[in-house]
Amino acid sequence: MESQVLQAVKELLYEVREMRGEIENLKQEMQSFKQEIRAEMESFKQEMRAEMESFKQEIREEVKELHVRIGKLETKVDKLHDKFELHAQKQWQTEADVYRLKKLIGIE
Repeated sequence: MESQVLQAVKELLYEVREMRGEIENLKQEMQSFKQEIRAEMESFKQEMRAEMESFKQEIREEVKELHVRIGKLETKVDKLHDKFELHAQKQWQTEADVYRLKKLIGIE
């Protein structure tokens, strides 16, 4: 009976050692998995940073283009304003000339 107990204890000890080995293997696998995940996350962060920089650059270029277009529109508006002012001056001068001519010939 004592030998049976001793045999059972030996078997349990053997199983415990096997379990420790399996646990160590699982720990190593988990560590490897953690490293893979970290590397994957770092790669993803780098991709996102690059994409954000690209997006920022596109926005900067769009803003520059808008500034150029706004500048052109302002120039056109200024030219139209100048033409309008010139036209108003000519119209005023024409009306003044017509008034003087009418007065000269006695119509008014």
